[in-house]
Amino acid sequence: MMAAFCGVAALGGHLFPIYLGFKGGKGVATGAGVVFALNWLAGVIALGAFGFVFAVTRVVSLGSMVAAVILPVAAWFTIRRAGWRLEEERWILTAFLALLAVAILVRHRDNMRRLWRGEESTFRFSSK
Repeated sequence: MMAAFCGVAALGGHLFPIYLGFKGGKGVATGAGVVFALNWLAGVIALGAFGFVFAVTRVVSLGSMVAAVILPVAAWFTIRRAGWRLEEERWILTAFLALLAVAILVRHRDNMRRLWRGEESTFRFSSK
């Protein structure tokens, strides 16, 4: 369980970096690394959800938010295959990933507002 607590520390440091005045950061990227370290199978499922949403909408933030929401559910159902054995670990890991999802959604509030208004930018490949 120390791995989950270290993941919380890493995520907190990246979501609220001191050197950027506690703003900005790379929470989704850090969260993805923590997830793959804790439950690689749930990470693959969340990455697949991100890829699908991104392919359909071309909106990175929407894909990130959908993946964050799917992640705790995927972890709950894949925890044994990922190598975790104790039932208490299932609850702790799922709670950690649910907190991760909430943190990502909170940090994406502005993106959600732009999505709601239809103003969120989409990803485009350069055409040179």
